[in-house]
Amino acid sequence: MPQTTLIPSLPAPESYEDLRRGVKETLLAGQRRIEAAKVRAYWETGRLIKGHLRLNAHRAEYGAKVIPRLARDLDIDERTLYHCLQFAEYFPILSARSELTWGHYRLLCQVGNESQRQALLKEAVKRKWRYADLEIRVRSINAARVREGANGNGSAGAMALVPAARPLAPKRGTPGLHLIVDRGGGPAVDLGFKLYRPLTAEQARRFATGEIVRLGDDGSVRHVDEATKADLFTYAAVVRRVVDGDTIVIAIEVAPGVWLEEKLRLRGLDCPEMTTPEGKAAKRFTIALLAPGIAVTIGTTKPDKYDRYLADVFVATGAGDDLFLNQALLANGHAVRKDAWEFADWDKNRVAENVR
Repeated sequence: MPQTTLIPSLPAPESYEDLRRGVKETLLAGQRRIEAAKVRAYWETGRLIKGHLRLNAHRAEYGAKVIPRLARDLDIDERTLYHCLQFAEYFPILSARSELTWGHYRLLCQVGNESQRQALLKEAVKRKWRYADLEIRVRSINAARVREGANGNGSAGAMALVPAARPLAPKRGTPGLHLIVDRGGGPAVDLGFKLYRPLTAEQARRFATGEIVRLGDDGSVRHVDEATKADLFTYAAVVRRVVDGDTIVIAIEVAPGVWLEEKLRLRGLDCPEMTTPEGKAAKRFTIALLAPGIAVTIGTTKPDKYDRYLADVFVATGAGDDLFLNQALLANGHAVRKDAWEFADWDKNRVAENVR
């Protein structure tokens, strides 16, 4: 079988300048080939998953478990597999464009509108944009979001440009901090979500109502200095699944070793309905960041007297900081600001769960 030489062999350089030039050319050529192979491998992976899901579309429950199972069996991050699937869905035909890296394609996948995405793709190739160049264009395009209106009979109408949303200030406290309350049955630790842990008689003598405390794994309670109420109702959590762009199901650690599964809406925003292409794009965006099993931090807000909660979701990026999911949806054009809530806003999730 004939062998293919990936990088041409160069003669040993005599001068330092020849050495510098040769090393630079060799490294760049190798990096380009590696990147091209990476792009092709990710796209092919997504194509295989996409095809398998399509062949098994009649088995909805099976389809929801394929990627988590594949990630476990192959010891691969679920997010990587979801990214591959999104890549293959957005680019069903992959052209041989060595100029574009995997990073370029990940940025392009943040553009939900297909015509805009294809236009950006052509410009990126033509003008040889670096990652940073493309990132600026993607942010600019998503600042002016397209939202589907409705005509007189309620069907999909013309697309209308809406102004960029004002930034959403995050609400994030410190996980593990709780307030001492007394709701008539004696002092207790407010765990949130209408869950309370009564204090022992000895603990009740040590702590007063209104104090902020931290629970230990052994059931101990200790006072936390300099904490404020802004630090409360923030939790470590694990993603179970994404319902739609702005609704998730997560397992929340309300106390050491005590977990509660809740469906939460994201605070301060509203994604398009799942019956629209924009709604499906918003869900794909959220799934790409919140693969099942991923650990997140959430700040929770209860907007009214009903048992309905809103969440600020923070995802670790691996770069030393966290991504504020709510603002990412707004900044990338997948949602609009929404600060007033109605009962029907929770009811729409029932419809969303049937549109996968």
